[in-house]
Amino acid sequence: MAAPVFGVLDVLVLGTGWEPQSVSPTLTSTRATATGDDGDIAVETIHNAVESGTASYIYTGALTNFAAALVAASADVGDIVDTATLLITGWSIDYSPCAAGKRPVITFTYRDGPTTAKATYVTTQTCPTYVATTPVVPPLLTATADSAEIQTCTIALVAQFGEDLDKDGDFKYGNTYGGEETITHQWVGLPAITSTGYVQTSGPGSNTGANASGTAYGTNSYTFVKRVTRS
Repeated sequence: MAAPVFGVLDVLVLGTGWEPQSVSPTLTSTRATATGDDGDIAVETIHNAVESGTASYIYTGALTNFAAALVAASADVGDIVDTATLLITGWSIDYSPCAAGKRPVITFTYRDGPTTAKATYVTTQTCPTYVATTPVVPPLLTATADSAEIQTCTIALVAQFGEDLDKDGDFKYGNTYGGEETITHQWVGLPAITSTGYVQTSGPGSNTGANASGTAYGTNSYTFVKRVTRS
């Protein structure tokens, strides 16, 4: 048995400027069986073994916008990383740590299968990396806050993945499709948000006011979604 290794590995091989924080890899297979004349399993095999998981990073490079940093690392949704073995199927940036003076955390989802990129999805949203300025939680969208204060903000870009299997039930061909970008907010108070290009899919009700308990300030949560054109 090999000695355990301390620390998080850069499993996506993003390289300099990307500091890995956590990784959660999983290997799954599909089990096929056939029964005999007495109803018991006579033969069994596994097929379509898939390595997938999540990997979280903080960005410590010189670029001030995640959109540019992802392009520079060839780590957009649909890109192939880790020496052409892993496909990025989505990413999510959590700006909540910024409220404590820390950098945002970006988490990638990935899987194996394809060895060349087919459909790639790239964000056009300005997503600050906070290299040169003091971290704050950004609204990302245009917001007139007045007395409202943003508490949390995340942005995610995720694509679906379709695959064909060969005669033995193993991966043959696959492609990403249906890329969507989602921004979620939570505020104390009630801001006015302009979401050009996005569809608002959730927000506070007009006849209920803020979501509040008797011992807390009222909070309001929002979700905005838009389709992303493949590159």
